Formats: sequence, structure tokens, C-alpha cells
Amino acid sequence: MFGDQEIFFGLTASLFAAAISTSGIIVMTVFGAWAQRNSAYFSAFAVGLLTVAVMFHLIPEAMNDPERVLDDSKTALDHAKRAMGWVAVGFAVMVLVGMAVQVAFRRRPDGAALTFGYASIIALAAHSLLDGVIYSASFQEDPFTGWLSTGGLLFHEFPEGVIAFLLLIEAGLGRFKAMVLAFFAAAVTTVAGTLGAYYLLGLLGGLPLASMLAAAAGALIYVLIVHLGPHAAQTPNGRGYEIAGLGVAIGTIAIILQQLGGAH
Repeated sequence: MFGDQEIFFGLTASLFAAAISTSGIIVMTVFGAWAQRNSAYFSAFAVGLLTVAVMFHLIPEAMNDPERVLDDSKTALDHAKRAMGWVAVGFAVMVLVGMAVQVAFRRRPDGAALTFGYASIIALAAHSLLDGVIYSASFQEDPFTGWLSTGGLLFHEFPEGVIAFLLLIEAGLGRFKAMVLAFFAAAVTTVAGTLGAYYLLGLLGGLPLASMLAAAAGALIYVLIVHLGPHAAQTPNGRGYEIAGLGVAIGTIAIILQQLGGAH
């Protein structure tokens, strides 16, 4: 099972993500003020890199399924519409998870602080589980597609670990218990999502690569708009634009090198 290249890279990416989330939890445990002050820079870089990956790589690749046979322009148009439909599906799924997160994050009376903390962490764990599915889907075509599309997503794992830890601390849990629960919610669930996605894909047999890439693009668009963008806007003195620009430059260079190398 784990000899397949796409499984190896997807699992590797999810393990990297789990390690980054864990580092955020550890830093919050040891250097809480510093992590809270600088986590927005990670989100700003992710905004730039993910925007390039989604708009100029994932969606175009989903519209240009190499397995399809073009008989006429109508076939190409229908395929593009189908790909955009899967983009909408990926976005809609993340919207549903986002609604659950918003409900869980809403301020509650002090007497319900512990319930609020557990509800929040369950919602965040569901979001992290879907991150793992994205890591799985993004590597189904080739390693370049996977690393480009998930590279920016990896940078949002650090603030995710920070948020998980803070939620549990605010709910009144001790530092050690908060650290352990945050680790399971923000790190372990990501790896579980990747492994679960591969298992389900194995049961399905053939892999709808274009549909998976399009759905992953839709999910990443949600992450950009709802999670990363607002968090990146918190960087002081507009420095977030510079960091995001660096992400755009790196993503653009990667795509140019890919095209020059003839990779698909």
C-alpha cells in the first residue's frame, strides 16, 4: 500500500503538517507571547503561495484532464463546467465545517466554558481532518502538484496548533492537558484524514484525478478567504503584503520551472 509514490508523498506532507502543528503547540507552551505575535506572518506567506497554486495550477490542471478525449470544443467546455462544479463542492464542504467552527467559537457564558472548549476543539479537529484529505487528493497527479498546492497549506498548520492550544487554555484546562488534546485535534487528525482518504480511494478503484484536484482547489479557496486572509491581515504595518508577495513569487517561479521542464 505505502509503496505507491503518491501515497508516500501525501503521507509525508501530512506528517510534516502534524509536526508543524505540534511545533505551534510547543511554542505556545514555552513562548506563548512570541508565537501569538508572529503567527500571522505564516498565514500571509501561505496566502501568496496558495493563491498562485489554486488559480494557476490546480484549477487549470483540473480543467485539462489528461484522460479525457476531446472531440470538439463543446466537450472541453462541458469538462470545464464539471471541474468548476467540483470546485464548488470542495468550497461548500468547507463552508459547512466553517459554520460548525463559528458556532463552536462563539462566546458562551462562563459556566459553559469547558463545554465551549471541547466543542471548539472538535470543530477544529474536523477542519484538520479535511486538511489531511486535501494532502491525499493533491498528490494524486504528480509530486509537483502536491507539493505546490500543499506547501502553502503547511504554513497554516502552525497557527492552527496555536489556536487549538489557546482554545483549551481559555476553557480552563491545565497546560499539559491542553497540550495533549491540542496535539490530537490539530496534528493526529491530519494524518488520520490522509490515511482515511487513501483507504476510501482504494475501495473506489479508479481515481477521478480532475475531480479531486478541483475539490481540493475549492477547499483551499475557502481556507484562503475565511481563515488565512483575515489572520494575515493582522500583521503590523502592512508587512503581510510583503510576505504574501514573497509567497506569490516563490509559487510563480515554481510553476515557471515546471513549465520549462515540461512536467504536467
